[in-house]
Amino acid sequence: DVSNLQKSQLEYAQSTGTALGSMTQKLRDASGGLLGFREAAEATAIGVAKGFSPAMMNNIAEGARKASTALGRDFGDSFDRLVRGISKAEPELLDELGITLRLKKATEDYATSIDSTAEALTASQRSMAVYNETMNQIEANFGSVVPKDNAFILLQKTFDDIVRAGTQFILPFFEGFASIVSRNGVAAVSIF
Repeated sequence: DVSNLQKSQLEYAQSTGTALGSMTQKLRDASGGLLGFREAAEATAIGVAKGFSPAMMNNIAEGARKASTALGRDFGDSFDRLVRGISKAEPELLDELGITLRLKKATEDYATSIDSTAEALTASQRSMAVYNETMNQIEANFGSVVPKDNAFILLQKTFDDIVRAGTQFILPFFEGFASIVSRNGVAAVSIF
């Protein structure tokens, strides 16, 4: 799956000019190494689909680090809640992080800031309204928190990277083997 994810990022970059691989790495850096490749790539894809810039995704990662430190929560869960809560405008996900999202207020505030009305906002602008409100609350609630990273999580992500790099060499052999076995039921039974 990770290999397919990497290939799809390259294909996406070739067809759109948007380098998801680069954005993924920058997001991993913004997380202080707490995001593995897969988590960062999935979040990048969601963010791009919602029109979020790389800087916005990095801000979400930094906000998740502060919230998880302040609340004693797992970074991965905090990050996932922020990405999904903002992208889907789901107050329930954000509430677990002490963020009270009032969609009507967020859209009205954003509309006012761009000299428009809440009714006239596009879907992209509504997403931006949720992003702005969420990030404002993160700053208000956790702005002075100095993120503290869990050394064991960092070690786990380092091992994940080593395994991912190592499997790139042996993956073609196993893919070919699995393909042959999956097409021939007698061979599968014999081997297993």
